[in-house]
Amino acid sequence: MAAQRRRIRLTFPTTGESVVAEMLEDEAPGVCQKVWDALPVERMPLHGQFSGAEVFVLIDPLDAPAENMTQIPLPGEILYFYDAGGGVTNPTSTGEICLVYGRGVILRGWEGVPTHCSLFARIPGDWKYDWVEFAQACRRVRTKGPYPLRIERVEG
Repeated sequence: MAAQRRRIRLTFPTTGESVVAEMLEDEAPGVCQKVWDALPVERMPLHGQFSGAEVFVLIDPLDAPAENMTQIPLPGEILYFYDAGGGVTNPTSTGEICLVYGRGVILRGWEGVPTHCSLFARIPGDWKYDWVEFAQACRRVRTKGPYPLRIERVEG
């Protein structure tokens, strides 16, 4: 395990909720580096339509390896998803940074097709006790949003 992990901050600037996540560089070094290089990003998040309690932001596709792949992530896990496109419902390639904020998520793509994402970061603590306000802000994206989500490096 890395002695000092790099960290990223996720913030809803409009309402102020914020969390810090640790990058999992031992498990997904290539994805971590590509995401780190792409930061900061600030986009309107979308709520997961097929997978459950997740929000995601669209980003330019990263030339990242498929590392630390998962289909059943846990609350607080942050993932990179790449879709090469070419299908009827998504003709162009896209990248996504996804945040799981609650239980019961099973990653699915268009039309409910099972998919996998690269797990590259994790919010420490418990979503029900340690970062409740942030989880609630993620849930509001579904009913009240969207409003911007900023993802940035934590330096030092």
